[in-house]
Amino acid sequence: MTFNAADHDPLPELLLNLNGGPTPKFIRDKHSDAHHVRMIRADAGGALRTFNGGLAHENGWFTSRKARRVLHWQGAAQYDFLTRAEVEFAVVRVASESVRFEFTRRGKKQVYTIDVELVASDGTVTLIEIKRDERDLADAEYRAKLTAVHEICDEHGIRFKIVFRHQIWDSLIHRRNVTLFCSRRFVTILPEHLERLYAHERQVGRDATFGSAVSAIAPDCPRTGEAVLQAMTVARRVEMDLTRLLLDTTPVTIH
Repeated sequence: MTFNAADHDPLPELLLNLNGGPTPKFIRDKHSDAHHVRMIRADAGGALRTFNGGLAHENGWFTSRKARRVLHWQGAAQYDFLTRAEVEFAVVRVASESVRFEFTRRGKKQVYTIDVELVASDGTVTLIEIKRDERDLADAEYRAKLTAVHEICDEHGIRFKIVFRHQIWDSLIHRRNVTLFCSRRFVTILPEHLERLYAHERQVGRDATFGSAVSAIAPDCPRTGEAVLQAMTVARRVEMDLTRLLLDTTPVTIH
C-alpha cells in the first residue's frame, strides 16, 4: 500500500532520550527529485523484507507486545533497539522494515527501507536508521541517499533519525533493566491487578515507588507483583526511569 502522511495525527516531538554522540547533519540534495517519491508501507505493520538465516550478520524475529506481531530484525544493534523501544514509555507502537522509499536521484531509481518505525501517543512518527558506528556512513552515495530520505520525511512531517549502537544504552544498568522488563512483557495483567494499582494511586497519588506498587498489585507474592509491574511498564500503565538502579524506593509514575 502507498503511505500517506495525512493518515496520521499532527506530529509533535517524540521523546526517546537517546544519549549523546555526533548527530549526522543533512543538507538538501539537489540531485534527488524528492517531489516524485513513493512511500510504501507493509500491510498490518508487517515487514517489507525478511530473511530466515543466510546472512553474514545476525538476524531473526522479535515477538512484540506493542506491535501485536513478530518483528524482523537484522543485526544485534537493531535487536537491541527493538528491545528498548518495547519498554520505552514514549513509544506506543513499533514496527521494523515497514516503510520503503522509492525515488529518483541523478536519473537512477533509488530504493531504501527503514530499520524501525516508532509511533507516539500524540501521533508522532519517527523513522530510524540504525548503524553500528560512523564507519557505516563512509560511502558518499549512501549518505546522499539518506540525505534524500531525510528531506522527504521533512516534507511529510515525519522525523528521520540515525542511531548508532553506542547510543542505544545509557549504561550497563540501563541495558539490564530494559532486558529484564522486556522479558516480562507477556506476563498476564489481570483486572484485579489494575484495580489494586489504581486503588494505590487513589491513596498515594500518581507518584509511587517500585516497592509500594509491587506490594499493592500482589500483596501476598512480591515476585508476582514485580513481574506484573514490569509487564505494566511495557503496556504503558506505569512509567519508570530504567537508567537507575532498581530499588524499592525507585520512583514509579502511574498512568
